[in-house]
Amino acid sequence: WRGLASSYVRKALADQTLNRDPALNARVDRVMAVVGSAVAAIDARYAQVEWKAILIEHFGYGAVAFPGETIIVDADFVRRMKLGDDELALLLCHEAAHVLAGHASTKLSFMAEFLGKDRLPTARTALLEFLAEDSYAAAFRPTARLQEREADTLGAAIFFATGYDTRRALWLFDKLALTETSEDDERDSHDTATVRKRTVSAVF
Repeated sequence: WRGLASSYVRKALADQTLNRDPALNARVDRVMAVVGSAVAAIDARYAQVEWKAILIEHFGYGAVAFPGETIIVDADFVRRMKLGDDELALLLCHEAAHVLAGHASTKLSFMAEFLGKDRLPTARTALLEFLAEDSYAAAFRPTARLQEREADTLGAAIFFATGYDTRRALWLFDKLALTETSEDDERDSHDTATVRKRTVSAVF
């Protein structure tokens, strides 16, 4: 997983899609530092960890977390959704929650059980196989949806520890709701934005 995160960054450097806006990078770094401190406050395993948020243009996802405490954020998404610091913090908290909950390891274990450990002897082979075909993601989707719900709940708890404004943070889901289609609900591992807003609000 760390290698995959690095490969995205190397590709962004080669394609010149690594975001170079100093003001936006400084803002994301500042919010990420607050989120990292909140993670450490609720989970002692991350007390000495420095989280990294890397902005890439045209990444294709709002944000994705990788073990190694690295979160890749789509710069286009941040600008298009006009995310304030509170909304950005909630997004980063959700991604950090995936790391805390060990969701990446669950995905690799799924592949080992799905195809057999003889065929997938290492984490690298399991990851590459998972990424190779959409059918694996489809089979994993019920588990992925449970993971997303856990990340929403745990991420809300992390967010509460940041001190950011909960009311303004929830605007993120209002903005996401405006972009949803019926097809998204069928193939997305997330619940609808309206459902997610209720889940997170319950924790706040």
